[in-house]
Amino acid sequence: MAGKHITIKDVAKQAGVSVATVSYVMNNRTDVKITDETRKKVLQVANLLNYSPNQAAKALASNRKNTAAILMPETDSILKHADYMYTLQLLAHFFYKKHFDLLLLDPATYDKYDEADAIICYDLSSAQFHELGDKNFVPLIALDCIINDPLFFQVNTNPEIYKAASSQFDDEPFKYIFLTSDNLEKTDFLINSLGKENICFIRNVNELDDLDCHNIVTDSHSISKIAGRKHNICLVPSMTEKKENILLSCIEDALNRVQITSHNVLVK
Repeated sequence: MAGKHITIKDVAKQAGVSVATVSYVMNNRTDVKITDETRKKVLQVANLLNYSPNQAAKALASNRKNTAAILMPETDSILKHADYMYTLQLLAHFFYKKHFDLLLLDPATYDKYDEADAIICYDLSSAQFHELGDKNFVPLIALDCIINDPLFFQVNTNPEIYKAASSQFDDEPFKYIFLTSDNLEKTDFLINSLGKENICFIRNVNELDDLDCHNIVTDSHSISKIAGRKHNICLVPSMTEKKENILLSCIEDALNRVQITSHNVLVK
């Protein structure tokens, strides 16, 4: 909707409700029965589209705290937990340099959080993302997960980088090795981009011993450290300074209600 004046009809269409319902919610009508779920959805969409005729929504847009929150899913995989903590450390250092505080949220609850300007959703499933989104009005940014919802930014690594990295092995056989993810859309995206025959998803350390290929392209810091003892590793870091800057830019655009043509960002 770049360059377009946002109307109440736009909000109604995106929220999947009637224009009257949007009007009732935005005017805080108490004489009309509207479920809390519908009310929250309308306010969220209105906020994201910068349709904010009431003072509460306007205050939400201007009340900056310079704080971002991050939610990472629960996992019993040692490899995934190690990668999560490594990524968290990198992001905490980056946001500190940019004068942002970074809060780590409890993965056991998908609740309403008022302490942050935006929430970074890292490697969440689409269902988890939308469960969190239904309870929060601040911008949500999908990081290393695919949501396919035009209301939200999603930031992922462009698979072309993995293809370019594989040239390190010349004509020798290799495999792309990734950690499993509950975000099935990302898994399908990688398979379609890199080829099912060339890709392998693992979860546990012992699965590294079963790999039938000596040459590995991976974005996992933990895999590169452990498998590097027996395999040739080409590491394409999942988090880079360029990706961090793009993530921050998406947060700023979301907070400033910048209207852009695409919220799907593939980092090259």
